[in-house]
Amino acid sequence: MSRDFQKGGGEIVVEKILVVAHGHPDLSAGGAEHCAYSLFTELKKSPSIKASFLAWTGKPAYERGGTPFSSFQGREDETILFTHDFDHFLFSQKSDIFDEFADYLRHLAPDVIHLHHYTKIGLEFIALARRLLPSVRIVLTLHEYLAICHNYGQMVKSDGRTLCYASSPQDCTGCYPDIPPTEFLLRNKFIQSHFEMVDLFISPSEFLRRRYVDWGLPADKILALDNATRSFRPLPPRPLGPSEGRAQFAFFGQINPYKGLLELLKAFELMSQSAEAGRLNLRLVVHGANLEYNKNEYVEAVTKALIRNAGRVHFAGPYRFEDLPRLMSAADWVVVPSVWWENSPLVIEEALAHKRPVLCSNIGGMAEKVVPGRDGYHFQAGNPFDMAGTMLQLASNPEVWDRLYRSMRKPMSVAEWTERHLAIYASLQRTAA
Repeated sequence: MSRDFQKGGGEIVVEKILVVAHGHPDLSAGGAEHCAYSLFTELKKSPSIKASFLAWTGKPAYERGGTPFSSFQGREDETILFTHDFDHFLFSQKSDIFDEFADYLRHLAPDVIHLHHYTKIGLEFIALARRLLPSVRIVLTLHEYLAICHNYGQMVKSDGRTLCYASSPQDCTGCYPDIPPTEFLLRNKFIQSHFEMVDLFISPSEFLRRRYVDWGLPADKILALDNATRSFRPLPPRPLGPSEGRAQFAFFGQINPYKGLLELLKAFELMSQSAEAGRLNLRLVVHGANLEYNKNEYVEAVTKALIRNAGRVHFAGPYRFEDLPRLMSAADWVVVPSVWWENSPLVIEEALAHKRPVLCSNIGGMAEKVVPGRDGYHFQAGNPFDMAGTMLQLASNPEVWDRLYRSMRKPMSVAEWTERHLAIYASLQRTAA
């Protein structure tokens, strides 16, 4: 990265940029956390940038007497915010932390604040920053639909099965009968009043951008910009045995009902009953974390499905980022079977960076990121029969995989992505001037 600004005498003018996230990737391995931290670490490479990172944590080990802030593992430019209570309906912090926030912002005096989330941090942080630092440029990346949807930002009805196409106070009360429509109306007004103080929103997919425009964000204040992934050396094709198909599938990610693992296991059970299963050597490896944090009935359903598929499915559990090349090398296809809209799953970018085609649900940001016939293929979301048919057909035709290996797109690098962000920050500065 080279974006150095100098005064007439040659002195480098340092711009201070604060990146904010709702978790530190060393403590919470979600996609938004990784995006925020990747931006922060890349910004640090420029001598014209002084980057800082702020992340929330709920781990009591990081609680400090007299202050909610502490440096993370002795790194002076990384700060952890510990709080006990948070209003998840309004994304609001307790008022007794505002003075601490104010001291923190006065001390840093950033020129740019880029939030990769507002949950756990609190929307008041935006208002406080705008009041204390009137010229600060505030950018917010939207990683899901939390402002629109109270159901974990999934835009799935509270029955866990029905997709939601738009929100309204009346529709939201249908999912949450104990909350009257007036409360949802006030919630929207509260969130939007704070969003008005943001200079620019970034959406990692055009699909999510359109959803937020429909909800009420001005179209000229929200920009679609793909997520990036770290650079990987593309992997060669996995060697095939005699008469073996491209039949090694892999799942990567968090495990919860919205990620579609149960539907994938049902599809694999159907595939295993086919006459072709043995010849093709059908296999699925599940690289997933946090199954134990789900409701008991879901954990039990997944466990039983794994047992039924024990001959062809291996549950490998959590994985480290450093292990991705080795794990991807053993796969032919990466399956993303989410039953919610998704936005821009990092696993798609990681798979394509490793030259592994993607099979994904035909909705939301997934369908946008995977062009059929170029990067992989789609199947009907939540339909194990369609999923099984698609996977079986592709496993039987290695020449299709070979064509995709040559045609799939190359994801944006973190360096290029960060340069795009710096250009955005600079454009906001010119507008303000």
